[in-house]
Amino acid sequence: MTLDKEETSTSKVAIITGANAGVGYGICQRLLELEGDSMTIVMACRSQTRASNARQKLLAQFPYATIDIILVDIGDVLSVLEFCHQIREKYNHVNYLFCNAGILSALGIKWSRLFFYFLKDPVGLMERSDATIQAMGELNPDGMGRVFACNVFGHYVMMRELEQLLSNSGDGRVIWTSSITAEKASFDIEDWQGLKSLVPYEASKWACDLVAIATNDRFIQEGLNVVSFTTSPGVVASNIGSLPTWIIKARTLIHYLFRLCGVTSQNITGYNGAIADVFVALQPLAAVNYWFRYCSLSNRWGKAYVEAQALEEYDPEIAEKLLQKCELAYQAWKKNPKKKMEEAQEHEAHQADSENLPLLS
Repeated sequence: MTLDKEETSTSKVAIITGANAGVGYGICQRLLELEGDSMTIVMACRSQTRASNARQKLLAQFPYATIDIILVDIGDVLSVLEFCHQIREKYNHVNYLFCNAGILSALGIKWSRLFFYFLKDPVGLMERSDATIQAMGELNPDGMGRVFACNVFGHYVMMRELEQLLSNSGDGRVIWTSSITAEKASFDIEDWQGLKSLVPYEASKWACDLVAIATNDRFIQEGLNVVSFTTSPGVVASNIGSLPTWIIKARTLIHYLFRLCGVTSQNITGYNGAIADVFVALQPLAAVNYWFRYCSLSNRWGKAYVEAQALEEYDPEIAEKLLQKCELAYQAWKKNPKKKMEEAQEHEAHQADSENLPLLS
């Protein structure tokens, strides 16, 4: 079921990026469980087929749900701008923007490191990507760091484009899905797109924390009825790193074993991992604090709960510098998207030519 613009004036509207699987799908489930007919879900997905399949599964579970699909490639600025244009044409307000979609560009597993950490720090191994070989220096077609563009900048553009609709709701919430692996040491403001980083995924997730918290100052200064939060889904068994299926299945079994032993970060399912996102979206503002990262956790029997984590390493000066860089990039696209696209195409062509150059001995 879908609604026209007039009919959505009294319905809550939630936009979830990456809604067709994992934590994004879990967010949809939890919102529909708690809000039911009063909620309009907008699945912001890249694949029509996967989004449609996920929508049918949700409708089978919630037959009277109102679920819309609007396609977007969160790592492509023009796609994000077009998505936001469609949202403004269709909806008068947005209550919740879940900045959930993300990528981890993995090249494989470093087996020697895996066995080393399994003996030295097995819990850390199951919580972090220490043994994962991440691609370095990847650029997207826009000429921006690929992981940063998808995990951070695309959502920043979406937030900026939709913040007036969020404010129109009277209590707009922006929820950034960070990570249990995000920490200050992984991020360098001089390499804010993570192109030189050995761990661009972790760097981008700390950037999510910085943007989520620091943006609240501007919302307050501009009198917008919007608050931004950061969350962690804990450890969810997904294919985010595009690793072989057998590795994912084997690791999932180990996740269950660790959870049974009392390791609370092992949420495993997207449904459990989504509890923190929905918690900060639906709680009264007086009950939540945007200076914390809200973490999804599960007890040994799989019952999910939420715990607030203080981000003691948060640096407001670094956060402000990052916001300035994101804002300059955003304004450049807004001012002349055609020129920015041409620059990106030239960059892509140059990169392709470079890759095809003969090797010199």
